[in-house]
Amino acid sequence: MVMTFVMKSAGRHKAMNAPEPPSSNSLRYLAVGVLGVAVLLGFYFIQLNAKVDRQREEAAERLTLCRHLEAVVGATASSREALQETCKQLSEQLLESAAPD
Repeated sequence: MVMTFVMKSAGRHKAMNAPEPPSSNSLRYLAVGVLGVAVLLGFYFIQLNAKVDRQREEAAERLTLCRHLEAVVGATASSREALQETCKQLSEQLLESAAPD
């Protein structure tokens, strides 16, 4: 009877010390997933920022060209008025795109 008690208690002791399921793997996967999402978002925002910068540069170039044409065409009044309106619109668009949100 003493022997059975020792074996039973040893069995219980083993069950109590059984390794728990590895939860560190799930934390590792979560960390890797969060890091992956952060890298993808960072790449996306870098691309978006580069695209907006290119658009601003193009708008500034168009405005410069428009003002140059306005100075060259100065002889005819009707052409000059149309160019002034176009340049004004380009200038407003450039200012709106440069304004912080």
